[in-house]
Amino acid sequence: MTITAERQSDGLYPMRVVSRLTGLTADTIRVWERRYSAVAPDRTEGNKRRYNGSQVRRLVMLRRATELGHSIGQVARLRDEDLRRIIGETSPDIGSQVSLYAALVEDYLDAISSYEVQRAESILTRTAAILPAMTLTLEVIVPLMRRVGEAWLADQIRVSHEHIISGQLRSLLGTLMRHAEPAPGAPRIIVATPPRHLHEFGAIIGAFMAASKGYEPIYLGTHMPFDEISEAAEQARASKILLSIARDCEPGEQTQIIAGIEKLARTHEVWLGLPEGHELASFRLPAKVLTRYEELDALLAA
Repeated sequence: MTITAERQSDGLYPMRVVSRLTGLTADTIRVWERRYSAVAPDRTEGNKRRYNGSQVRRLVMLRRATELGHSIGQVARLRDEDLRRIIGETSPDIGSQVSLYAALVEDYLDAISSYEVQRAESILTRTAAILPAMTLTLEVIVPLMRRVGEAWLADQIRVSHEHIISGQLRSLLGTLMRHAEPAPGAPRIIVATPPRHLHEFGAIIGAFMAASKGYEPIYLGTHMPFDEISEAAEQARASKILLSIARDCEPGEQTQIIAGIEKLARTHEVWLGLPEGHELASFRLPAKVLTRYEELDALLAA
């Protein structure tokens, strides 16, 4: 059973899920609660503990603080912002933040390289439990994908490694996207890749970012015909369409994609995510061309 399925409808986590998310045993969590008042979970009618997302993140921060040598008695009653400072996430030294996230990425890749799949998944899950959505995206997931690409070019990872990473990232982002429930009446955005484009991580990250900003993303997946994208946007009454393209255009493909974008733009606002230096960025397209996730974040916020 997945963590998503085990989460309660009221947004609270039972102890077994919290233990997996935080890397702490149930006994440790109970002691920290009872002896040090580290967190104060809700209780069901049957007196079962239920923890919200903020409490889970706090427990992860406390665990990391103790791993750095602080006693739980010293840190249990600290405010969250003080905890973040202790573990290096809000240090005024920007370099320490970068090194912290880079270390997470390297720890994850080390686990993958030795086929420690459970440890790798645990690193991702715990990181997602403590970091804000945009920090997770821009400081961990995007650099991780970049490192995977570099390792692939350097022949440092195998096809099997890449498949494991792809599956875990897809599962994580899908889970996080489902947790970001849109408010009633939230604007909808269609997210897809155009025909013959099968690399989906840019699209999945875009959908997750949209969900975290209050949109209701409708993720169509990869290799979507432009007519299908248009029909979905019309039927869903989506306000925008986000297309993701990761690879260069094949011979003859460029004209087809431009024509498809022009058709979509007649009825909808189109955002187009491209790698920096992509050939399509040199054309005057009826779309907002985005080459960095920070640009998408700014558009979504606006």
